Amino acid sequence: MEDHYWDVVVIGSGLGALSAALSFSEKGKKVLILEKGISPGGCASSFQKKGFVFESGATTLVGFEPGLPLDQLTKKFQIQFPVIPLDRSMVVHMKTKTIERYKSRSKWKNESKRVFGGGWRMDLFWDLCFLTSDFLWSLSSRYKNFPFRNLTDIVKTIFHFRVSDLVPLVFSFVSLKRVLQGFGLYKNSEWIQFLDEQLLITNQSVVKDVPFVMAAAGLTYPQLQNYVVEGGMVTLAETILNQIHKNGGKILYKQEVRSLKKCIGVEKERKWNWEIKTNHRENSNFYADLVISNIPIWNLCEITNDLPKLKTQTSKFETGIWGAFTMGIAIQTGPSDTSLTSECLHHQIHLEKNLPYGGGKSVFLSLSHSEDPIRSQNGVRILSLSTHIENPELWIRDEFYKNKKKEIESILIDTLKNQFSWFKNGKVLFLHSATPVTWKTWTGRKFGRVGGIPSSYFLNPFRMIANQSEDPNLLLTGDTVYPGQGIPAVILGGLNVAEQFLARKRG
Repeated sequence: MEDHYWDVVVIGSGLGALSAALSFSEKGKKVLILEKGISPGGCASSFQKKGFVFESGATTLVGFEPGLPLDQLTKKFQIQFPVIPLDRSMVVHMKTKTIERYKSRSKWKNESKRVFGGGWRMDLFWDLCFLTSDFLWSLSSRYKNFPFRNLTDIVKTIFHFRVSDLVPLVFSFVSLKRVLQGFGLYKNSEWIQFLDEQLLITNQSVVKDVPFVMAAAGLTYPQLQNYVVEGGMVTLAETILNQIHKNGGKILYKQEVRSLKKCIGVEKERKWNWEIKTNHRENSNFYADLVISNIPIWNLCEITNDLPKLKTQTSKFETGIWGAFTMGIAIQTGPSDTSLTSECLHHQIHLEKNLPYGGGKSVFLSLSHSEDPIRSQNGVRILSLSTHIENPELWIRDEFYKNKKKEIESILIDTLKNQFSWFKNGKVLFLHSATPVTWKTWTGRKFGRVGGIPSSYFLNPFRMIANQSEDPNLLLTGDTVYPGQGIPAVILGGLNVAEQFLARKRG
């Protein structure tokens, strides 16, 4: 029983889960993490193939500014991540236009006016975006009981209220489209296309559907300091895990949870509330006082019958959920190729037409940092490409599957050749691609759905799913619950849910 009883069992090892697990382990709780795969990090992880280190999903990292989630995480637990700051955030390639997403707010406003016009109205639009985003991050870190589930949550939140909170509150119920119409900035089709493709990266949504408050945060993330992680994104998870291990916590791999059951019991003065069963052949039964689920809400509702209210909520979020097509490419570059030395590491490339089989109209490209000793050895650079796939449930391993993959791969390779001389001159050493089918296999996420729930669902923010379930001893983290998708958001969710639970226990 010693190896099977835990104070806290965490399902999944995404960064939200690990942040919550670290919080509980620091309070002396005995924490076990069950991970389906063979490495931690979830959709923000890395893996080795043919001797190269590729990113699994996320490739950008922000949120270290004072008060933001990664700043909170590092200061609260005195941990340091091996990150490299970037001078340039992103370059957008749109037809014949090259758009620099400057980190400086003033430079970005000028660049936006240079490309799309708008004059003083464009200035005011971006000033409102920056103001709303700043207030939203402040509110999110203080409103630890949002979305409200009862009167007690509201009363607790009132003590943290500031007048400035009215800005994100009001704009939670207003779409970005309405704001743009108000500024007279909705008639330029290229400008709307630019915003649509930017929003798909951060909000899984587009101008006409997204709430302005969430759009503001998504559109202004390039104006935060961007970083890359030395050795790949998996290093973030490994750094947090090292601290959890020091606190007596543990992670087990190849442990896909197949059953979660309310099962109150006591043995040798030890009490538990949940029985967790996995598909592991030898070590598959665990018991815990508290469970933290980091798997998507669709997956969670398939492994338990003890959350009927959540199951009803989840059924409302079944359409319009995105998948992804990703590629990893290792190229050998020549020592004389100076164009790659000064290249921005993050690019968004608009395509002439949508990719086939539900693919998007833009592709996001990230390069490994030239000073990363693990991912960029001997002139090798690792490229990560990703694009949205609608209706990921339609992707299956049938007789057409390999040809569909090859067709998209070919289009993306041609896009890189046409866009970058350094790619055309480089030598491809190895490449691989992943579809929604692959994502389902890797992560177990239903239908290979990635990126969370589109912000278009939340023009009423009170519809968001709270990080505490209907059972007080089952907490939720990850990109399908509040505060949503993105590394800073899931980390904030993990920190908040732990603090919220511990405060209730103290109270």
